[in-house]
Amino acid sequence: MANTLTLNEVRRGRKQFTGFFASDMWTVKATVADTNAIALNDTLELTMAVPGVVLGDMVIGVSASMDLSDGTDQAVLTAHVTAANVVSIYLQADLGEFAADALNGAVIRVLVARPVW
Repeated sequence: MANTLTLNEVRRGRKQFTGFFASDMWTVKATVADTNAIALNDTLELTMAVPGVVLGDMVIGVSASMDLSDGTDQAVLTAHVTAANVVSIYLQADLGEFAADALNGAVIRVLVARPVW
């Protein structure tokens, strides 16, 4: 199956920012596998199941272990909670295109928090 993520780790807890995010926080780590090519100005969407997240939770940060800007291609990486128990990751090719499987093996890390305000 093309465009898959292997979920390596999901941790839920109350760790930092207790004045702002006194409820729950999630740290998620997943590995990208078998990606399709991403054409210039196109977006690749990868989804992962994160038990407990709901609409309104905030993705505080997202990172990739692979260089997304190597001079010939460049991508913008974002993530959002798109449904209950679902976080979607978006990679948009900005400059050039990404070949099929070019992102395989990249580790994506996401921090999700539930605000108290």
